[in-house]
This record gives sequence, structure tokens and C-alpha cells, in this order.
Amino acid sequence: MKKLTDIRPGMRVSIITDIDIEKEVADVRNAVVYDMEGASIVLSQSDPPFTSRQTGQKITVTYLVRQERSLSRTGFPGKLTGIVNNYALSSQNKVQAINIVREGPLKKYDLRMHFRVKPRTQDGINLFLKGEKTALMDISIGGARLCRSGGDAVNVDEPLSVNLIIDGQIFHCEARPVKVWRSSETARPDLEYVSLLFLNMDRRCSHLLSGKILAIERGLLSSEW
Repeated sequence: MKKLTDIRPGMRVSIITDIDIEKEVADVRNAVVYDMEGASIVLSQSDPPFTSRQTGQKITVTYLVRQERSLSRTGFPGKLTGIVNNYALSSQNKVQAINIVREGPLKKYDLRMHFRVKPRTQDGINLFLKGEKTALMDISIGGARLCRSGGDAVNVDEPLSVNLIIDGQIFHCEARPVKVWRSSETARPDLEYVSLLFLNMDRRCSHLLSGKILAIERGLLSSEW
């Protein structure tokens, strides 16, 4: 069996804090490895950020690696041990970081339904909800998180229709909101955040979206080498 590739400084990672297998959604946060010493690892503050109230929370850290001609996701279990408010990247650059401790060995992870990527404008992925173009925070085969400005109310567990546009092709899909919230920390109190579960994505849409997600992952990986 080929040895799994270990984590290293400069690598992009995805921090998984919760997976709901029934709903096929996950809380996945992106970060970069700053430093390592034994089982202690310093990461950039994640997106979305962790707070001090989450100290002690169990997490899984995963990252994408190239093995021969394929990509695979490797990771390990760990725990968030603290928030660092003034971590010195250099003498002139101090940033917020997070401390984690590794609590188990490396293993492969299959998160195809759960792993989410943040699409860029040039990636050609858009989602319309109630006739309004939304700002996609991240998306997976299983669902998406988005931001929208007001409009008709979205209610948790109340099915609705969305239009997913991939490279100009429009796909109609039923979805179920699993979380709806507003943030008191933003200057736009009218912004609403929604986490959706896709219910009946057709095969062609799933195939195209899978290809897009893989292409975005490859782009992230190539930027690390």
C-alpha cells in the first residue's frame, strides 16, 4: 500500500466540523497550513471563521493530494485548541490564526457528496432562488450555501425550486433549506444566508457539476505545487 502524503506548511486544507449523512450536508471550512510542530498545527483562520466558543471542538482536517494520475483526499482527526489573534507571519504581517492538535493517523476520505468548493466568477456556476441570482458561498453535489438579499422568505424544511446554471446550461432542481440565518456582524442586515440540500438533481447536471468541482479542486492543488 502506497504511503499517504502528510500535511505540510503552505498546503490548503478543508476543516470538517460536522457531517450529517442523512441530509448529505457538511460544515466545511477552508484554511492554509502555517506551521507544524509534532501533533500541534497552526492554520490560518478559516473561511467561515472559527470563534473562541468552538475551542475544544472535534474536527477532521482533509486535503487534496496527487497520486500518480489521480487525485485523492487524505486527512486526520483533530481538535481545535485555540484562536491566535496576532500570529506573526512576518515581522510586519500579523494575522488571526487557529491552533489545532492532531489526534489520529492519516486515512483517505470520500466526501464526493459532502465536499464543497467555493466557485469563482470564471467557473461558470450560478444559482437562482425565487428568480434572484444568489451569491454562492460554496457548492457540492449534495447541496449549497448561498447569500441573498431579502426577497420572499425562505423557510427551513420547506421545499422550493432553484435554477442551477452551469456554463450557460439551465437545470431545474428541487431543494430543501436545512438552515436559514442572518449575521449581526455584517454591515448588511438584509442579507440572508441559506444552506440547501439538493433533492432530485438529474444525471447530466450531476455529471457537469462533478466535473466543475473536480476542476476547481485541481486548480487549488496546482497552486500549491
